[in-house]
Amino acid sequence: MRRTLFTALLFGLLIALIPEGPAAAAGADCGKNVPTRLGCWQDALDDGAVVTVTLNKPLGFDAGQKGGQAAVRRDLKNLRVQVPAGVHTGQGGSALLILAGRALVDRDARIDRLDGKTLSELPACDSDLCKALKKSSLTGGQLIDKKVGVAELGGHKSTDHTRVLLIALTAVLLLLLLALLLAVRRSRTPAVAGAMEARSEETSAETTARLRPVPPAPAPSSYGRRVGPRTGPSRTAVVRTALHPQGYVELDHVLYRAVWAEPDRTPPVPGAYVEVTDAQEADSDVLYAFPPAARHHARGGS
Repeated sequence: MRRTLFTALLFGLLIALIPEGPAAAAGADCGKNVPTRLGCWQDALDDGAVVTVTLNKPLGFDAGQKGGQAAVRRDLKNLRVQVPAGVHTGQGGSALLILAGRALVDRDARIDRLDGKTLSELPACDSDLCKALKKSSLTGGQLIDKKVGVAELGGHKSTDHTRVLLIALTAVLLLLLLALLLAVRRSRTPAVAGAMEARSEETSAETTARLRPVPPAPAPSSYGRRVGPRTGPSRTAVVRTALHPQGYVELDHVLYRAVWAEPDRTPPVPGAYVEVTDAQEADSDVLYAFPPAARHHARGGS
């Protein structure tokens, strides 16, 4: 698909660069009047070439030449006449503007009025340009403003609209070709980037798995503090808060802080009875709590 589109764009570019048709510039050795010059340009006009005539000085018509009227009756659609600034056309130049397929005049050019002898040699005077020049001489700017079939030359050089169009078309095709190349490059980049990213993620996962430390085994749960066998007299108390490992017990309606002294056994819940003894440390005010005596079990079960 991309190769086909690229071929089509290249083919269109080559077509745009091919000139529309042959063009020829009228030479200075074709005579000094209209019939002679038209005969000189006959072959190029018959071949379909665009003959461009630039009037740099007034041109005579020579209406008295034999066969002149027949000469100006030929098809002149391929003739292009342009009149630069400051130039008088003369009778022949004005006639060429009327007969030409394309007439280009500068605003500062002077287009001379057609006299009766010149008009009699022309095939007809039914165009707006011919009718305007029957009345009086006019400047190029006046003819352009009247819109009587002439176009503005825009200086001493004519504007080749076909060439401008070809240049614009070539530029558009080049931009399309550049956009196609960029699109192809961008479509390839995400795929490569995705593959590299996936490979990077796999490598990172393997490295993380190798470097991840093995968590230590959890230590066995402990509910209290191991203090050894009971020492000294014990008293019966009621558990008021969970002994995990320390809590409070009630003894003679007074709350004392106590620690569960049997870490291998689950401490009793609040409300249960325990046996408490004084701590072995002389300066400690924490009591040691042990499982209750058998009588308290019996009392609790009754």
